[in-house]
Amino acid sequence: MQLLIKNARLVTHEEILEDHWLLSTDGKIKDFGPMDSCPDAGDFIDAKGMNVLPGAIEMHIHGANGVDAMDADMEYIEKISEHLPRTGSTSFLATTMTAPIEDIERALMNLADYKYVSGARMLGIHQEGPFISMKHPGAQDPQHILAPDSESIHHLQDISGNQVRLITYAPEEDAGEFLDALKALDIIPSAGHTDATYETLKKAQDNGLTHVTHLYNGMRGLHHREPGVVGFSYMSDAYVELISDGIHSKPEMVKLAFDVITSDRLVMITDAMRAQGLPDGEYDLGGQAVHVAGDEARLSDGTLAGSVLTMKQAVRNMRAFTGCGWQDIVRMSAYNPAVELGLTDSKGVIRKGADADLVIYDEEADLKHTIIGGEIYV
Repeated sequence: MQLLIKNARLVTHEEILEDHWLLSTDGKIKDFGPMDSCPDAGDFIDAKGMNVLPGAIEMHIHGANGVDAMDADMEYIEKISEHLPRTGSTSFLATTMTAPIEDIERALMNLADYKYVSGARMLGIHQEGPFISMKHPGAQDPQHILAPDSESIHHLQDISGNQVRLITYAPEEDAGEFLDALKALDIIPSAGHTDATYETLKKAQDNGLTHVTHLYNGMRGLHHREPGVVGFSYMSDAYVELISDGIHSKPEMVKLAFDVITSDRLVMITDAMRAQGLPDGEYDLGGQAVHVAGDEARLSDGTLAGSVLTMKQAVRNMRAFTGCGWQDIVRMSAYNPAVELGLTDSKGVIRKGADADLVIYDEEADLKHTIIGGEIYV
């Protein structure tokens, strides 16, 4: 299988290559170069005036298209993989949440059986909870919150088939053994749904904490005498998730995060739940009823319950809220996740031999094409 893209602006985390072509063969990027060296081909995509980027890697998405990772049903993989290319995402971490431990076990065992067929590729699991703080549960059901426990995470990683790549937990609830277990299991530790102080987070960072879950939401805020999780996010070298829907964070706060943290450390996420791509109505998230109206998903008490944001809308919003460039978008949506997951040989980059996972946006930030493994899905 061969695909040629012509007249494109190729955008990487390092540079922008104007008026270029790109050729993929058998799912990989075979070569690229300036148009005066373009090879002959039959069918091709004319990307004149458009931006070709590495495909987005969703590190935090619970569901979409009517399914959720907690369903413990292989239909989840089929339906979310089929749906995500339409949103500009080419791969993802299936994200679980706080629930009865038996439900989490079933979800992990279901995901352990994952075999790639088509569409967006699952790269592993983001386990959000249940080892979080009672003070910041958000839409996580507090009755199922557990204290961080190294024996439990060893068990959960085992039944997942070693698919857990990232875990959101509350560092202040850990005496140190849990973080040690995460390092031993090669799981990325992320501070989220946490009331940790700045000093607690600094100590955790010294022992391997490298990620923060959905900035501003489910965390101790910024105070001039206690920087908290927000201050740590601003001043540390951790990667920091951001939901740029204008609801979880006002546009001005998105811009502040971009200006302070920069695209070197920000990671664009959607935190989407099963209603992404579906009409307004009543849905379920971790056994809790969620009302979706417009761009908002909320529990009955008004608590935000994930989002219905898509990556392509997140890209438009980031451009509008911050004035960021296309290279910034590449870093935040693709390259930074690939770095964290240790996948920059194949994902998040445009280089020879990398996977031909690409998205094409016009200058108005409208998604025109999604390509996965050299196959056009949109």
